[in-house]
Amino acid sequence: MKNKIKAAGGIVIQGKKILFIKKNGRWEFPKGRLKKGSKRKNTAFREIYEETGIPQENLNIIKPLIPTHDNVKDGKDVVIKKTYWYLVEHLGDAKTKLIPEKREGITKCKWLTPSEIVLIMKDSRPLVHYLLEFVLQDPDYKSLRKTRGKTV
Repeated sequence: MKNKIKAAGGIVIQGKKILFIKKNGRWEFPKGRLKKGSKRKNTAFREIYEETGIPQENLNIIKPLIPTHDNVKDGKDVVIKKTYWYLVEHLGDAKTKLIPEKREGITKCKWLTPSEIVLIMKDSRPLVHYLLEFVLQDPDYKSLRKTRGKTV
């Protein structure tokens, strides 16, 4: 019996907007399981690409964020899922078409401003609220918003 799942994902920003995906009816950030032998950063890039269609070469990791722990069902067992998060900047065109990965239950991908985020947070898990608040208070995020906020 395995008792831990490892995953990686990203809070992707472009100017003043943050990327969200709607997966199984809830808004969250792109993430996925680490494959055996995979690096965390590579997994975060791969998952962002697979779940949103954003090319990996248009992504730049600003910094690692805090990992989160969550209890999830894996078959009949409840296991701990540890997710390694990164603050990621989208360097591509703001008009890049987002493509939700429907096979994984993702129905929407959307860039949202902080004021728009408030409207969708009722459909999010507490873990997403926690991560979002952490990022919004992060000095590097605030600095990027000021210097690149005019691009979106």
